[in-house]
Amino acid sequence: MSKKILIADDSSVIQTLTKKILITLDYDTIGTKSGSKVMDLVNNNDFDVILMDINLPGVDGMELTKQIRALSNSKKAKTPIIAISGNYHNYSMDDFKEVGINDHLIKPLNYDALVNAVKKYTE
Repeated sequence: MSKKILIADDSSVIQTLTKKILITLDYDTIGTKSGSKVMDLVNNNDFDVILMDINLPGVDGMELTKQIRALSNSKKAKTPIIAISGNYHNYSMDDFKEVGINDHLIKPLNYDALVNAVKKYTE
């Protein structure tokens, strides 16, 4: 059974490229550009990994991670979250860990880094 990945990023280019990369590796992907839609998707699906842009319209990735970590469903609350950020200088790994982010990737996304990060949490 293939692993299910949520891609929450407001960039169409990142969404498309990430989906293409992950589909070739047999992952199922669902994407959203809206921070406010992330929680609906998380509540209605079981994801193996969430790729979370930090700067999302509606609700930002840091706040969304806090909301996911606070869910009463412990399986959903523990879903690995990989932050994606172009403004990584604004945050330290400690900031990410404080809200419950497991890992982070820097934009522009590096193909190998993306694949390795997703595999790390799905294998």
